[in-house]
Amino acid sequence: MPYQILRQEYLQMPPVTRAYTTACVLPTPAVQLGLVTPFKLSFNRELIFKHFQVWRLITNYFFFG
Repeated sequence: MPYQILRQEYLQMPPVTRAYTTACVLPTPAVQLGLVTPFKLSFNRELIFKHFQVWRLITNYFFFG
């Protein structure tokens, strides 16, 4: 029952808010479970510009761990 209420509230969110919420919630458990290291999500200019790891421009805004 609580799962259904949570799902209903989640689906009632506007699409942009839902996408941002999902993007902010997913990295924390991924890091805690050891699927991703916090270093892979961090902003590092050298890795962005020399090694073209462009995801670092975005992922650092979504990880709050």
